[in-house]
Amino acid sequence: MSDEGWSNLDEVDQKIIAILNKNARTPSKEIAIELKKFGVDVSDRTIRKRIERLEKNGIIKGYTAVLSGVSSSDEFEVLFLKFKVTRSVDSIIESVKAFVKTFPNYLFVATIDGEWNMIIVMKIEDMQKNPTSKIIEKFSEQILDYRTSGIQIKDINLLNMSLLLLT
Repeated sequence: MSDEGWSNLDEVDQKIIAILNKNARTPSKEIAIELKKFGVDVSDRTIRKRIERLEKNGIIKGYTAVLSGVSSSDEFEVLFLKFKVTRSVDSIIESVKAFVKTFPNYLFVATIDGEWNMIIVMKIEDMQKNPTSKIIEKFSEQILDYRTSGIQIKDINLLNMSLLLLT
């Protein structure tokens, strides 16, 4: 799926995706009713055809179950890392990325320019406070400095977040 497919989404497709992101089991008839509230008058048949096209073009890749009661936490932690200057800093970064990806509660890991080398965002599970402490412990010899902070993530634009998957 190329970036071009995303840029060709019209407002109706974007609204359909937003509705499906809230509840992937929303019937096309209900989607049509929701769209009418925004002044878009389309039939449920048109909605079904648009969804089929979005699936065929790889915009919608599937539907997942969102489990309730698995984690009651909506807390997240961000970790900023600054590594010691060495010739192998790229290797260290790759090792940290690989290690972070073994955690089921990581949201993302990214390299950044500026004062810090890397940012890691993880969900805090009920029984686990400071999930980033394992990362700090494992790579303490390579870390020059770090900062952790709790963050709140609200009002996520899921359509734009899914663009991260294309890179």
